[in-house]
Amino acid sequence: MTKLYICPKCGTEQQLIKNGLSKKQVQRYYCKSCKKTFILNNSPIKYLKTSEHTFKKFIGYMVDDVTLSVIARNLKIDIKTAHYYRYLVFHSLMNYQDEVRLNGIILIDETFIRIRDKKYKLIRQDGLDYRGLSFNQLCVITLIDLGGTCIAKISSRAMAMPEDYKRLCNINIESVERFVHDGNPKQKQFMNQYKCELIDPRREPTELYSTDYIDSFHSNLKRYLFKHCGYRIKNIQHYLNFFVYRYNHLSIENIENHRQHIIAKNKMIEDLHIRIMKNTKTINYKNYLNDKGITDILK
Repeated sequence: MTKLYICPKCGTEQQLIKNGLSKKQVQRYYCKSCKKTFILNNSPIKYLKTSEHTFKKFIGYMVDDVTLSVIARNLKIDIKTAHYYRYLVFHSLMNYQDEVRLNGIILIDETFIRIRDKKYKLIRQDGLDYRGLSFNQLCVITLIDLGGTCIAKISSRAMAMPEDYKRLCNINIESVERFVHDGNPKQKQFMNQYKCELIDPRREPTELYSTDYIDSFHSNLKRYLFKHCGYRIKNIQHYLNFFVYRYNHLSIENIENHRQHIIAKNKMIEDLHIRIMKNTKTINYKNYLNDKGITDILK
């Protein structure tokens, strides 16, 4: 029986016929137009020279927050190859945060990341830096519920506006019982659309609520970025996506001992590998560095 596909060799639409199996028992096809045989595999790791086992070990090192130079040395691969592998992981999580759903009591806040790249840094006419909360800082909107599920998204330079909160966070809020915030008026304009209780712990006489939980989340986030301090600022959202993915998975598992921690990490490795395999190959080793990232915000 024949099926209609696009030939990856000549690009023409032809009826392809089955042409046996590969050594790994994968179906091969034969193109009547260019008379070439091939395997219909569009996964990003199709042409990787390393084995699947080595690639999973690479993902495991990333989950353990090991630096790229150490990963490359341990796996005996070139540092450029390690950069490409990491981007494959980042690319698979590009839309992950849109899948996250927050429920119940939600803490909302923002944190800031300084722009140190001279290419994107704004300088005053007298050559000095802007003082205070300037446009040389990126605002990261963070939300986390009491179940440990969180999001962290780059919104803009300096302070985020209510429209930024709505654009980035509305998709993530499934059902909210009450918001816990720090009194930011921009956040209040965003939260008012949900018709729920708004709690500012600084003005709460019972001291039942606190922002310590989300402050601790910010500390973990900054610690993670500091460990990878050589990152390009345009790729910062990729790092946030990976951090949020790992944080959410470890929170869901309710880890109580080291054995459960290892099991949770193995689940993450398998899940990431499946995500990468499901992606269609749109980048390669030569053009992955051309990813624009958040340059639209930086410019």
